[in-house]
Parts: sequence; structure tokens; C-alpha cells
Amino acid sequence: MYKAMEQIEKDYDGQWVYMVNCTKKESGRLLGGDVVLAGKTQAEIYRKKLNTTKDEGLTFIGYVGKVPEGVAFL
Repeated sequence: MYKAMEQIEKDYDGQWVYMVNCTKKESGRLLGGDVVLAGKTQAEIYRKKLNTTKDEGLTFIGYVGKVPEGVAFL
């Protein structure tokens, strides 16, 4: 089910998400999408993603919420 990023940020704060059917602004800012998977680690999402064939439209895998202190992403 499609959700706006504001709702995704509330529902999945502090988690990694895999989303499909994403929409974005011309600037590239993500507006929302369908959350297919959510988990506490990036590795968990990629491992679970191997068992799904849900790639539909624009997809996104990323962290939602404030990044914990002492953690960095490339």
C-alpha cells in the first residue's frame, strides 16, 4: 500500500526499508512508495530482498529517521 514519506518516517523510524513503486520530485526528493520490507540492519533487508521479486517501478533501499550517533553511511 502506497504511503507518503511523512507516514513512512513515523511508521519505520530507526529502520531500514525497501520500497517499490516510489514517486519523487524533479529535484530527486522521495515522496513515498510501497514498503515491502523493513528491518533493523541493512544486511537484513538485502538478505530478505533476495527472496522477493517485487522490483516494480522506482525502488529505494535506505535508512529512515535520524542516524544514530557514531554511525556513518556511504
